[in-house]
Amino acid sequence: MNIAAFHSNGKLLITGEYLVLDGALAMAVPTKYGQKLEVSLHEDFSGIRWEASVLNKGWLQVNFGSRLFNIIHTNDQKLALHLKQILKKAFDLANISVDNQKGIKIRTNLDFDKSWGLGSSSTLLSNIGYWLDVNPYQLARQTSNGSGVDVATARSDKPILYKLVNGEPQVTAIEFEPAFANQIYFVHLGTKQNSAQSVEQYRQKVKATSQNIDEISLLSEIISKTKSFLDFNKALAEHENIISSLLNEARIKDRFFSDFGGEIKSLGAWGGDFVMATFQGEEKELRNYFTKKSHKTILGYHEMVLSS
Repeated sequence: MNIAAFHSNGKLLITGEYLVLDGALAMAVPTKYGQKLEVSLHEDFSGIRWEASVLNKGWLQVNFGSRLFNIIHTNDQKLALHLKQILKKAFDLANISVDNQKGIKIRTNLDFDKSWGLGSSSTLLSNIGYWLDVNPYQLARQTSNGSGVDVATARSDKPILYKLVNGEPQVTAIEFEPAFANQIYFVHLGTKQNSAQSVEQYRQKVKATSQNIDEISLLSEIISKTKSFLDFNKALAEHENIISSLLNEARIKDRFFSDFGGEIKSLGAWGGDFVMATFQGEEKELRNYFTKKSHKTILGYHEMVLSS
């Protein structure tokens, strides 16, 4: 058990949403925003005292007893039970008994709004993995239904290509700093999507073909490597068209931004969180467009993406 402070990066899934679950190649970028976890030992109490903050404001408090993670006190029973499940799995993987441990105080701080969807859960799983020396992918598999790409990004200081091969993650760090980076923006739609529910709905309703998987994988390669702004936008539009057809949902651009003079791509679960907008005109023009549509959280590429 490590007694220290740990940090994991937030993520944006640029390509491969949904189909990454079926083995498609996905591209993701780490963000400048993330989550910190601090661990300290104390003699004056037993069990675990968990204090979670968002943007340095108190959010979740849980006092676990010294046996079997019994919840003694919390301000949110549902979240406390979910945290209990994660901790029990993590301690099992670490082969550490929680019984009669010295008092452990955990402080976490998420430095982005929870509604942003940058990975409040994945950064937590990654940090717990650092703390207890356990494999974060194993922990994620036992406590969530995602692909693990968010955990991989949490631990990378560079953009990555990610693929599941026989259920195991293959992660490749890449360079992604296109000449047109200043023409890439991230716009928050203001509607938080539940990633677990989105994954479950996809698995129940959608049957991706090998052709779908190959096409998305190829587009991930193109989007990650092209030096042409035109080809980048074409690949984004084609990616959106494929996912739109599979989900039987209209593209975000067609639904809400059909008069926008650039390209728009959903990131992660469709319908919420951030979208990526590419625009060749003046930044002021783009900001005015989205602000008039009540979307005021707009970050440029270099404001959002972690630079290595």
